[in-house]
Order: sequence, then C-alpha cells, then structure tokens
Amino acid sequence: MNKLIIACDPDSDKSGWAVVKNGELITLTCKSLVEIFEYFNGCKNHDKIELHIENVNGISAAFNARDRKSSLAVKLKVAQHIGMCKQVQIEIERIAKHFGIKVVHHPVSKQWKGSKTGKAALKEVFGYDGQSNEDSRSAAYFAYRALQMNK
Repeated sequence: MNKLIIACDPDSDKSGWAVVKNGELITLTCKSLVEIFEYFNGCKNHDKIELHIENVNGISAAFNARDRKSSLAVKLKVAQHIGMCKQVQIEIERIAKHFGIKVVHHPVSKQWKGSKTGKAALKEVFGYDGQSNEDSRSAAYFAYRALQMNK
C-alpha cells in the first residue's frame, strides 16, 4: 500500500509540515499556503492520503480584558495571531478536501515543540536528527499521533 500521512501545524506565515510514507518520515519542513496547494496537487499517485492537522479552530481566542497581567494591546495581538492561524487551518482543509484528502483533527498540543525534548523525540520515534523548528516538530508530533491511531 502506498499510504501517505501528512501532518500540519497551521501558522499564519508558514505551517509546520511533516510527511510520513508507509511509516517513515520523509519530509520535515514548513510550507506556505501556496506550497501546500502545490504539494497536494502532486499527490495524485497515492492510494491513500490523510491530513492530520492541529485543530486551532477548536480553541477559543477569548480573553478577559480586565486581566491586568498583559496589556490590552498584547492581548489583541495574540487574538489576531490566533485568528490568522485559524483562517490558515480553514484554507488548508479546503485545499485538502478539493483534492479528496481525508482530514483528521488533533487537539492543540505543545508536545515536541521544545528544542531539546522535541529533537530527542524526533530522534527516538523517527530516527531524525536533521534541521527542525517548533512548528515542524509539532507537525511531526501529529504524524506520530496519526501512526498511533492507525495501528
């Protein structure tokens, strides 16, 4: 079987992107929305493709304006960034559905985002010790979760 698991951590600029083919990590990077469209367009020769994506639309960006720990400007900036990430998730899912790719949501998680622990997990699970950042490691975590689900 030619199974392809694509995992994504949506971000407003470039989303974390991990690709696992038949259980092996073959890509770990970040991609723009246009690059994601092009990638999906090139996936036509695979028997089964799944997109496993962090569900940022499953969280609330609400905040307490009276909370004095952060300024209102900081809170609004955070809310704006979350909103941008939510829109990117919507667009990625639209693209996936356009190409007939199954979409699977995963709860928001900080797993594997830390440099030291995330790189160690990548090495242990996938044998990968190359370049990574917080977003790509997060995508790899969702790929790992996808593999666990498919056992």
